[in-house]
Amino acid sequence: MEALDYLSFCARVQDELAALSGRRVMMFYSGGRDSSVVLHFLEHAAREFGFVFETHAALFPLHVYPPGERERLDRYWSARGLSIRWHEISEAEAGLEEARREGTSPCRVCNAQKKAALLGYIRAQNVDLDRLTIVMSYSLWDLVSASLEHLLSAKFAAADNEGVVRYKPVEERFQETFQRFYPLLRLPGGMCVFKPLIFWNDPQIREVLDREAIPVLQTSCRFKPFRPKRSLSELYERLGLAFDFERVRAFAVEALDLPPAEMFSAMRREDYLRNLL
Repeated sequence: MEALDYLSFCARVQDELAALSGRRVMMFYSGGRDSSVVLHFLEHAAREFGFVFETHAALFPLHVYPPGERERLDRYWSARGLSIRWHEISEAEAGLEEARREGTSPCRVCNAQKKAALLGYIRAQNVDLDRLTIVMSYSLWDLVSASLEHLLSAKFAAADNEGVVRYKPVEERFQETFQRFYPLLRLPGGMCVFKPLIFWNDPQIREVLDREAIPVLQTSCRFKPFRPKRSLSELYERLGLAFDFERVRAFAVEALDLPPAEMFSAMRREDYLRNLL
């Protein structure tokens, strides 16, 4: 498994980084490992490739972001010349507990609230969407886990289990999962979605954090055990697994009918933002 560093990062996504020049780039930051490594690399790449970017974070669920943690992260990134724009969300955490009791994933509810808040900010700021690039921090383990979830929920799930695993129509979930395989999607009109970390495994990402002494959130979400991605990641760790992007992609093409990038890049921007982002 190759080491992940700035040089290997740029070599893999050089064309995508070059495409950011002259655009408004918004990085969505959670304080977790993946988004912290993306932020670390973009801070360097912005100088080399001549772009500027904004860093946005949604304060939800609130118990994950106590003031001391926010201040610790702000101090580190401010020392590197980066300002994180924290967005408060009025939604009560009780909705997450209600989802758990009903047998649906509270993480889905949480993600929907965060996305609604950040897209609401974009609309309120009257951002020129044709010149906007949104940066998402999916890793290769995320791609593998999403593919497995698709197999379990769309292919193998019993009909009476649909309420648990099928939180949206199967076709919509299929598109949401497999658009992640493309590092840069340019939608009609020019808006782009950039996923720079999809080629690397979680152990490679953790090595960057350790080597560069990058801080991440220390507060654990109490709903974390209900996140399928987390359970699958723990399994990969116990088995000592690492994945190869090209082999994962080939499997998705052959066995899961991975659509070509053109299927997603031809979608109406509003449909993509509402259903797939």
